[in-house]
Parts: sequence; structure tokens; C-alpha cells
Amino acid sequence: MMNFKYTLPENLINADLCEFANGGAQVTIRTKDGDIYEKILISNCMWIVAMAGYNELPFKIDDIIEIYQTGNDKNPKQKIDWFFFDKWE
Repeated sequence: MMNFKYTLPENLINADLCEFANGGAQVTIRTKDGDIYEKILISNCMWIVAMAGYNELPFKIDDIIEIYQTGNDKNPKQKIDWFFFDKWE
């Protein structure tokens, strides 16, 4: 069973994300302070499960104001530099 560390609030769940793998979508996130974070992996449009270059999220879920996909998010060139946040139990 998987316990997810980072669950998106209902208002940020977007079923229209383009998946590159079964249930997996790469996204870009903008936070309240205007920072942009790229190469974030979302599972089933509901959980942030990994991020390139970070072993913890560098922002709070409540600080997210926008989740969107760039051209690279829809067709990631590299899929090997993510740090996964969750563990199977």
C-alpha cells in the first residue's frame, strides 16, 4: 500500500493532464510568491510523488496557485533525475 506524502487539494486536481506513463504526468508549478518549479511528477492527477533535484518539496502545498504543463512536460526528454518522496508499506 502506498501512503502519499503530498496530496493536492481538490481545486488543483486536473484530470486533463497529459500523461507520459500510466498515471504519471510531469508538470510545472507556480507558487504564491511567483516562483516556478519544473520537472514535478504527479500521479493520477492527485499526488506529487517526485521532483527533479529535490528530495523534499521546496514549497508548501498551500502555496501552489497554478499547475500546468509545458511542451517538455508533455513529452519529457529525461525521466531519470527525479527523487521520489513516497515509500511502499
